[in-house]
Amino acid sequence: MTQIRALADRAYTQLIEADPSIRARQGLPVDTLILASESMWQQDAELARRILAGLSVAEPNDEDDRRTHGYLEHVLGLYTERADHQDIGFTITPYQMYEFTACLGFAFADFSGTPNGYLSLAADYRDGVRRLQARLERQREIGILVPRPALGSVRRALAATRSAAVSTIAGSAPISARDAPVLAEIGAAFDSLLDMLGEDYWAAATDELGLSFQPGGEEYYRSLVRSHTASDLTPEELHHVGLEQVAELAEKMAELRSRMGVHGTEQEFHAHLATDSRVHATEPAEVEALFRRHMADLEPLIGDYFSVLPVAPYDVARLDPAYEAGITYGYYEPPNGTDPVGRYRWNGADLENKSLLTYAAIIFHELAPGHHFHLARQAENPALPAIRREALLGAFNEGWAEYASGLGWEMGLYADPLDAYGRLVHERFTAQRLVVDTGLNLYGWSRDQAAAFMRANTTDSDDQVASEVLRYGTDMPGQALAYRAGYLELTRLRGKAESAFGNDFDLRDFHEHILAPGALPFPVIDASIDRIASGKA
Repeated sequence: MTQIRALADRAYTQLIEADPSIRARQGLPVDTLILASESMWQQDAELARRILAGLSVAEPNDEDDRRTHGYLEHVLGLYTERADHQDIGFTITPYQMYEFTACLGFAFADFSGTPNGYLSLAADYRDGVRRLQARLERQREIGILVPRPALGSVRRALAATRSAAVSTIAGSAPISARDAPVLAEIGAAFDSLLDMLGEDYWAAATDELGLSFQPGGEEYYRSLVRSHTASDLTPEELHHVGLEQVAELAEKMAELRSRMGVHGTEQEFHAHLATDSRVHATEPAEVEALFRRHMADLEPLIGDYFSVLPVAPYDVARLDPAYEAGITYGYYEPPNGTDPVGRYRWNGADLENKSLLTYAAIIFHELAPGHHFHLARQAENPALPAIRREALLGAFNEGWAEYASGLGWEMGLYADPLDAYGRLVHERFTAQRLVVDTGLNLYGWSRDQAAAFMRANTTDSDDQVASEVLRYGTDMPGQALAYRAGYLELTRLRGKAESAFGNDFDLRDFHEHILAPGALPFPVIDASIDRIASGKA
């Protein structure tokens, strides 16, 4: 084992392995819950610094060692940067509370350990909720409060998580543990947190969204941009590129409308599409049939673009209707130890208000050749260090899925003009995120300014726009950059490889070079292409 591989294994064991989602996916018991807090960030940062110190004197033995070295530098650097900005960022917003909701399933739903083990997990969960409040109190002392526009969604998310926690944890407790005080203390911890976010907090909060309004916010945002784009791109560059991309895509949409014989404005055409039966389903079976048709169109072409395919099969399936209210479209569910099939779980509710316009672009993004081709291949590669088999770099993950969906252009999968238009609508949606996210968090845009830009450059409803603006400005600053930024980086890397190899360029080889090593920061892939082109790898 090389020194770098040993450091990768150490990083996995000390920083990653205890993650409840990873243990559950591997069929391992969840015996502790280490939930987000400043103390956790500091401990992780100290471990990361020690591993980075070893990495700084380790010499790579081969190309894979170089990739692992670059991957560790990036990921461990994120651990140290998070601890450097521990006072900023909200851990009680809806997306951030996902960890507390997911743990209910990972740790408690199918618990089969001892009563003492169960109560230990329940105490971990209670302490995690208490730390949420303690952090909120410290933030308020230094002038960082959840903005008023987000407080309603925060309170609703906390109340929903409280209800789920009390029901799941108490309901699945071993009989001998059901009267333990810790079970009542979990509900009380949530109640105390909700009480803190009452009228007094509302009065002290402001209406401004975005990190640009918080002490130290700009520096933290730049760190988030590095994290979520896995690149050297600056927020200023992303904002400028986003504006250019939105304008270019608007021109392409106008050209396609003209070829389709559409007269009138973009807004008039979109209003027509809102009631057009061609892009609406009347029952869930039609949605599933549409997804399956798109997959059937793709499958004869896959061998022309990919030399190695995932072992795990893929499929589509409707979400449990009980969960559909909180999910707009759906999500990709990777294969796991109990279910070896990767699936796109789609939302079949409220079909009268859902357009199918972008569903071709969505299924190629979410399933094949998108998320499934990346995540299943990565998990199936035993040659990778464990930490790289679990790699979820947002920009690579979403960037590959967007790049894969974009392959539909050259594959002929957008031959139907409505599917083509839907792909352009989807692309412009991801491009405008570059503008709005950086506008809110770097340039001090108001909520109204951000919403107006979104309304002008998406087909989203006012409710969807309002929700997205809160997500960018308060819930997950920087995360929405991953989609278009990752797509653009992969497109750039393909162009670089085409230039470097000339007539020897093979698209299947390029895709294998991207997928076989799993998710990597883009500068690491860039350097690898240079070494291969020069014969040094």
